[in-house]
Amino acid sequence: MACPFHRGPAKPQPPPSTSHDDPDAEVPEGIPIPHPPEKLFTKNLTEIDSNFAVSSFWRLSEIYGPIFSLNLIKRNIIVISDYELINEVCDDNLYEKLVTGVQEQIRPLTKNGLFTSYSDEEEWGIAHRTLVPVFGPMHVRKMFPQMTDILSQMVLRWDRFGPEHRISTMDDFTRLAFDVIGLCAFNYRFNAFYSEELIPFAKQLGQVLIETGLRTNRLPIKNEFHIRDKKLMMENIAKMHKVCDDIVAERKAHPRPDVDDLLNVMLFAKDPVTGKGFTDENIRYQMVTFLVAGHDTSAGTMMFLLYNLLQHPEALQKCYAEVDEVLGDKPLELQDIPKLKYIDASMREALRYLGPIPAMTRHAKKTRLLGGKYRVTPDTAIVSNFKGLHHDPKVWGPDCNEFKPERWLNGGAEKQPPNAWKPFGTGVRACIGRYLAEQEIVIAMAMIFQRFVVEQADPDYKLQIKSTLTIKPDHFDIKVRRRPGKDHLFSFTGTAAPDAKDVKANGTASHGDLKPMEVFFGGNTGTCKSFGEDLETSAPQFGLAVPNKCRNLDEAVENLPKDRPVILITSSYEGLPPDNARNFIAWLETRAKDPASAELLKGVAYAVFGAGNKDWAATFHRIPKLVDSLMEKLGATRLVPAGYVDVSQDIAGPFEEWKTVLFPALRSLTGVTSDVQGSEMTVEIKHSSTPSKLAGEEVSEGIVLSNRTIAHKGLGPEKKQIDILLPPNVDYLAGDYLAVQPYNPRDSVNRVLRKFGLQPDSLVTISGTTKEHLKAHNGGPISVYELITTRVELANPASQRQVATLASLSTGPDAERLSALAADDLYGREILSKRFSVLDLLEDFPSCTLSLASYLDMLAPLTPRQYSISSSPYAQAPIPLSLSPFTLPPSSSAEESPTSSDGEPTCLTASLTYDIYTNPSLSHPTTQTFNGVASSYLSRLAPSTRLRCFVRKTNIPFHLPADPKTPVIMVSAGTGIAPMRAFIQDRVAIAEARPGGAAAHLGPAILYYGCRSHEEDFLYKEELAKWEAMGVVKVRAAFSKHPGEDGRMGHVDERIWEDREELKGLFAQGARILVCGSAARLGRSTSEVCLRIWSESHPEKTRKEAEEWLLAQKEDRYVSDVFG
Repeated sequence: MACPFHRGPAKPQPPPSTSHDDPDAEVPEGIPIPHPPEKLFTKNLTEIDSNFAVSSFWRLSEIYGPIFSLNLIKRNIIVISDYELINEVCDDNLYEKLVTGVQEQIRPLTKNGLFTSYSDEEEWGIAHRTLVPVFGPMHVRKMFPQMTDILSQMVLRWDRFGPEHRISTMDDFTRLAFDVIGLCAFNYRFNAFYSEELIPFAKQLGQVLIETGLRTNRLPIKNEFHIRDKKLMMENIAKMHKVCDDIVAERKAHPRPDVDDLLNVMLFAKDPVTGKGFTDENIRYQMVTFLVAGHDTSAGTMMFLLYNLLQHPEALQKCYAEVDEVLGDKPLELQDIPKLKYIDASMREALRYLGPIPAMTRHAKKTRLLGGKYRVTPDTAIVSNFKGLHHDPKVWGPDCNEFKPERWLNGGAEKQPPNAWKPFGTGVRACIGRYLAEQEIVIAMAMIFQRFVVEQADPDYKLQIKSTLTIKPDHFDIKVRRRPGKDHLFSFTGTAAPDAKDVKANGTASHGDLKPMEVFFGGNTGTCKSFGEDLETSAPQFGLAVPNKCRNLDEAVENLPKDRPVILITSSYEGLPPDNARNFIAWLETRAKDPASAELLKGVAYAVFGAGNKDWAATFHRIPKLVDSLMEKLGATRLVPAGYVDVSQDIAGPFEEWKTVLFPALRSLTGVTSDVQGSEMTVEIKHSSTPSKLAGEEVSEGIVLSNRTIAHKGLGPEKKQIDILLPPNVDYLAGDYLAVQPYNPRDSVNRVLRKFGLQPDSLVTISGTTKEHLKAHNGGPISVYELITTRVELANPASQRQVATLASLSTGPDAERLSALAADDLYGREILSKRFSVLDLLEDFPSCTLSLASYLDMLAPLTPRQYSISSSPYAQAPIPLSLSPFTLPPSSSAEESPTSSDGEPTCLTASLTYDIYTNPSLSHPTTQTFNGVASSYLSRLAPSTRLRCFVRKTNIPFHLPADPKTPVIMVSAGTGIAPMRAFIQDRVAIAEARPGGAAAHLGPAILYYGCRSHEEDFLYKEELAKWEAMGVVKVRAAFSKHPGEDGRMGHVDERIWEDREELKGLFAQGARILVCGSAARLGRSTSEVCLRIWSESHPEKTRKEAEEWLLAQKEDRYVSDVFG
């Protein structure tokens, strides 16, 4: 690989601007970075092997350790080789890709294609946003037929040449990679296997890569004399460009709207941000980029993989055994790919051991201390040595220098720390073709091992490396011979059999035979309640009933029956109980500490199901696990092992699996012997001749007073504030929530109507189900529009079982693809991560015959969305009822309503501050838009519109301290400022109402607020400045993208760390910390910085002790209202 750093880029990349006159002034010098001695004229240039630069880095890292610097005359570089340093450099907030050296030299070929474009080029942003989805798992799955088409050509070629033929892996895997990219991306056949010579494009590319490597390592003045070499390079580039231009011209002359490939996307798609499409010139450079970068890396990976397997016969035999078990003699099918776990592990291990991309080059966005001690500036290239990273014993263990695919099995991949494995690069500039390459490589190895015995052509061959744009084995030839019994070529089609059902259809057990059970739930967001209601509606099918309905867990205090089984469903809230389970948990914990209560719950039969979000890693599922253990400790009998779900992943699947264990145990315990019944819901459709009318009792009704934009879409989503007049019988406190019952977006509703051929005003009558949310309130018909718009969740990802059901109702290729998608690995990667709903799948797989009744039965009820109220009830004067749009309902009690001085009921105003989530759909990024259900609903509401909503009180101490002189530390980001604004308005009201103002009556209050830009999304900037001038609050903002007026940039946790001595003093005075924002970002970083501050003051304490301290503070001193 040519040295990429000898000369700087022709177009230097300036670091991000900063408002500091001297951006380096505040950064200490740090400690010196080790480096080889410099020579007088050549500095460190002679340390670098001009033909294989990375090998020099490997050598020098052995001498100088995990970091060293080199003076290469035109540029200084730093090479880092261990996990800690590379992990930091992978942070896109602090570092970014640097296009230099060989990447700069190859720009005449690829220009502003994805690989060699500068990050600030508009074309890079357009291509990145538009093309990344095309290479997502779902799209790559659709390339399976093309991949097997090309691979069958290679297999046939090898077979016909016979067992004595020497196969050049470099040539044939290059042919394979070129043809796969050509066919999958551009629907173009290079027909590389139909010529003994490499195709002209590949030859031309090889010559260009050699010359660009030479030009990188020559002094600029010497390049000026290589006129003939440059002329030949430019001629080759022109020929390659012409191939791409001809492909584009052919497609334009003969359009293929039926082809879902990369070329059509580049020709017709528009960037969702700028609205611009690809120019013909940029299409050319993107095509060349994919052919250059894609073929070289895929071919190199297959060569390294095959070489390593041949050096480790045990691993090779495991690959053969896996192929025989999974495939046997049948053709490879799409659903087989996730079953080839050992081949996949071998591929990953090959990429770790030594992959085609040996390094990446980045630079700091501003001067900083790398690793907290090495000063780096934006003009210094930082080279991450992947061999050092992937062989770091601190991460990979003492066997890090062994080829061992087993390290990737049985959860091994999940145990790795972040950024420990980087064969595809990092961040937004990582390789977008990863899924294509992985699928191609696994398919290739499976087809090779199914048919052939593979051996080295030269048994004594030892690895030699060829370095160009990437690295790969050189002169690595193989021979293949047909495996015994593999005498016929295989086809490449297959069908999947649907799962059989073990449940009888039609009817439910008679109510007289139903045995009682109890279901209790704890949760703030409606997920656990939905699980409980699901058990309630499913119970009659199994001869059981929930006579007391699904109830709050707090109702189970001193109320756990012993004559029927009890199901307890709960979530955690940052390791604490949800609002409606706090009393129950406290009761269990108190009784568990009392030795006299050891058999308090003897005779209670129970089962626990827990919901949690892995973003709260330290307290994941803490409360359900605590309930499970305390119930057992108090003498209760566990019916089945507790079940758990990560709500950031498949919400329904794990619960459905747990039910298959739970209900048989419940039937056995209660003695139910009747047959398990499968309810069959029916939907009768009647077309109405009158306009549709929404029905339903409303818990409460608010009226929109205003709905205004407070931050336009730009660096982040558009943000709005909506002011809602509450009914006269509703009050609230700062820190409370307003739950809003949304309507589904119109586009989503119309898609359902189109799919099932319905009219909005058609009336449906639903029977055969106990799901109350599907029924009309009067038991009669309900309009289709109301049903789809207001009753069911349309956008939830399809569960694994639902995908399998759709597969069983489909035919042909649709059934095959859906069956594959229902497999564990593919489901997670391609359904869950892309949030494919049942509706998405029905549209994508038209042969599926799912009925409307079955579709509705799959959908969860549309639940209210909860928002922190962003106003204080004291901020605006209450509106007398007589002056409001409301009419006092006859059932209302005036005594229970806020009243004016003359006794007339009054209405309070509540504000909500919210993001509008409108982005390209993850499942269909080029054709559909995802609209957040609640945020899009709120954004459409005009003044005077009525909406269904209700105030939800918080049971956690997420309020200001009772004594206003108690110090308050508020931490928020984005729209998480909502409750903080309400708290500050409370303090403003106190300051304005009492003599002496803030100084006399308020303790210190600091607001740490994180946003992207001082100008674009600093919410309530003017209000906060006014309140700060009043002495009500000190505002300390952190701007992550653009500096503030003081020139500072950073994140909230960094500002907290800077102020730690002041904050320690406030905390010692009893300060309460209030946190609101993203759990994964703000919630986690704030917890971490608090742990750091405490640990700094308690150096003798362990990390575990620090975490225990923080957990104790979360009872009332550190209170968070964070969201996933």
